[in-house]
Amino acid sequence: MAKGKAAFDQHGARYEYRVWGEYPDAVRRLRKLADDTDTETETVRDCYLLLDDDPTWNVKIRNNVLKVKQLVSERKGFEQWASDRLRSAEAAPNPFDEIFEQLRLDRPQRGKKYDLYDEIDGLDPDSGVRAVFVEKTRQHYRIGELRAEVTDIEILESGEVLKTLLIEGDDLDELKALRKELRLRDEENVAVHQALDAELEG
Repeated sequence: MAKGKAAFDQHGARYEYRVWGEYPDAVRRLRKLADDTDTETETVRDCYLLLDDDPTWNVKIRNNVLKVKQLVSERKGFEQWASDRLRSAEAAPNPFDEIFEQLRLDRPQRGKKYDLYDEIDGLDPDSGVRAVFVEKTRQHYRIGELRAEVTDIEILESGEVLKTLLIEGDDLDELKALRKELRLRDEENVAVHQALDAELEG
């Protein structure tokens, strides 16, 4: 699959640092640092669209809206992602306009009967896209202007559960300090779509 024809505006792009596995010490430290009034838990279902040849795009569908994230820079071990929520094929960069049309994601907005699972089953096998449905149970935290989450991600087709911890924000210096406080500085930063791809390939 070809690379997208246009980059997203980097204004508003956020730095992310995501690790995978059990980090009980880091979670305890995160809870102590967090503003208690801003914590919340939620469960959501997403469908990730894994691209064969371009990990700089992180693409998922939630509530029939296509969310596309583009990797725009890497600094000090953090990845900076720009993102947009797309509700029409015309708004989507290439090749996601074609995916939007093939999956008929505009149908719910027109009030027509729609089932994403059925549309995924009809996805062209030569499209270079693999769809992975997941359910996420996550705890949100806020530390000043920074955000964090601790999440269990269940891959619905296998029942496998992956555990991940994320910190994100705009201020790279504050993020570096938080990463150090959580003792995660030497851990590998891996985005969700890459972790899912590795798990399914493994």
